[in-house]
Amino acid sequence: MAGFVFRMVVAAVALLATSSSACTIVAVGKDASASGYPITSHTDDSGGSTTDIRWIRVPRKRWPAGSTRKLYNWNDGYPRVVDETLSPEYAPVNGQAMTVPIGEIPQVPETFAYWDMDYGVQNEKGLSIGESTCTAKTVGWPATPEKQAYGYNRAGIEDLSKIALERCETARCAVDLMGSIAVEQGFYSADSGDPAKPGYSDSAEALVLADPQEVWIFNVLTGPKNASAIWAAQRIPSDHVAAVGNSFTIREIDFKDPDTFRYSPGVTRLAEEQGWWNPNDGAFDFFRAYGYTPEVEDAANEAAAETLKQTLNFYSGRRMWRIFSLLSPEEGAKLDPNKGNLPETKDPYPASVPAPRKNITAQMVMDVLRDHYEGTPYDLTVGFAAGPFGNPNRGAAPPPGTLGIWERAIAMQRSSWSYVLEAKPAGKSVSWLGLDSPHATAYLPFYGAATEGAPESFHSHDGYMSKFSNKVAWWAFDRIASFQDINFQLINKDVMKKTHEIEHQGKNRLVSCEKLADEAQGKKAAMQVLTDCSNKFAEEKIADMWDLGDSLFAKFGRQVVTYNESATGEGRWQYPAWWIESLDVGFASWRAEGKAQDVLGLVSSANLVGSSYLYLPLIATGVISAGALGYTIGVHRGRQRVQEEADAYAYLPA
Repeated sequence: MAGFVFRMVVAAVALLATSSSACTIVAVGKDASASGYPITSHTDDSGGSTTDIRWIRVPRKRWPAGSTRKLYNWNDGYPRVVDETLSPEYAPVNGQAMTVPIGEIPQVPETFAYWDMDYGVQNEKGLSIGESTCTAKTVGWPATPEKQAYGYNRAGIEDLSKIALERCETARCAVDLMGSIAVEQGFYSADSGDPAKPGYSDSAEALVLADPQEVWIFNVLTGPKNASAIWAAQRIPSDHVAAVGNSFTIREIDFKDPDTFRYSPGVTRLAEEQGWWNPNDGAFDFFRAYGYTPEVEDAANEAAAETLKQTLNFYSGRRMWRIFSLLSPEEGAKLDPNKGNLPETKDPYPASVPAPRKNITAQMVMDVLRDHYEGTPYDLTVGFAAGPFGNPNRGAAPPPGTLGIWERAIAMQRSSWSYVLEAKPAGKSVSWLGLDSPHATAYLPFYGAATEGAPESFHSHDGYMSKFSNKVAWWAFDRIASFQDINFQLINKDVMKKTHEIEHQGKNRLVSCEKLADEAQGKKAAMQVLTDCSNKFAEEKIADMWDLGDSLFAKFGRQVVTYNESATGEGRWQYPAWWIESLDVGFASWRAEGKAQDVLGLVSSANLVGSSYLYLPLIATGVISAGALGYTIGVHRGRQRVQEEADAYAYLPA
């Protein structure tokens, strides 16, 4: 029975660790933004499965009368879809079969151009979207042939976000449009599992949409009987910052305020029918009514349910607290980092908090996406789990049957990409694209109103996640991310120095690009100038990142730091004292017999008598205390070491 419970826990934790239930959104209202325009963002942490790493340009297009817009069950890996009617860059190559639609809706006469990945990113009007998978009490599946017995739905968040960018200029238009399509066509999540094991931890979605004036949060789940949809949307105050970490954040809905709240018809009906909410309970709380919390029906599942409950609680809540703390320190200080974020949480975190006016930059959001809770009690870069070189990445699986969970930070080693989106008007909106993990990337700017696609390496068919290619931009960053793990604290300093330098150059290049565009004759010519200018910068910086990867191998290979060819041009890496002196490590407890001192004092008396161990003042309580205190000491000294090195190292200006 215990083994069964252990397997339940591991399965529950693995669900969170390997599905797309991992994405983080940070959003900033126009009055909190230094530019005066909103920002939204997205980290795609889909990790345990491959994903299509291409940065696709979907062009503006006119459609003949009677045309339809096809709906798809988008593929996780490469290619995400094959259909040139969406974009020439989605045309079949090398014998690829066309993707079979699972539905269709009437097409509009003209659709806008936009940047596309698994989800729609940003269109030519500045409408920008970030995504995060959420929990829900309902689940639905796509209407594919293999799921015909239970798959009744045709609209996933992939198509909803893309159609919004194709047809809308504003976030308000987008939430109404996506909501109506979801209700009519039925909403499904790509991570819903199967009817025998429904994926309630991944069965819903959140988007944060920004246009040049407003920021809206959109929450959606499948409706009754695994069909249709239930949704709600909330406008964020213009001087606020919002955070989403894999849970709904819309709470009490004011049905008398359509300027702030939008929702599906009968939004409370299912909650009332199922006993999830009663009008006598007070105001309708969307997350409390429809968010998922594991329930225990028998003792055999109690441990698994409690572990998953706490995982969901802090997997979401800790990121919300951290984002608020970093971007609005005064408001963040009012929040309890140990509160968590579940549907029934009392006095829950708000969907957004006020932030200092005209303060938050795109660069600040980029650095939030790189965060591992550095300097907090939850810091993943210190302690024994981080090893001697402060590695925050916890990618390997635990042994089967092992209970436990790692803290989940904002930045992750399993990120496929991330982006920070500035929703500006007049063709000046910018998508800052970061390929691979945020802590290994340089965010590169692309205009939302670009007249053509990115350089070839950003959408090449030459390579994908399972096939390396130096003709594919993503691999320049993934190579660096993989090498960082060897000595994260040391190598990451060089990486961050270079990426901040590139981002600073990118900000300056946009200024010069826009000056050139202002001198062009006509809007079309101006946008071509902006497109050519940003594409040229992207090509230059991808070349720089390939060069950086090469230099890292030369500088940090062989567990040394090689500075130059002089007699003193090479220095060894150094283990921190707190780690090397630990008896667990074995350096300080090495003996000629070839056996390290056991921390718990379990060495047999036969080995102690008449051996060199006799000269050790072994006091059992002291040995046990050393083991018990080892982690605490490691965290303290590791944190102190990181701070000392950080004090001696300054980043270039952002």
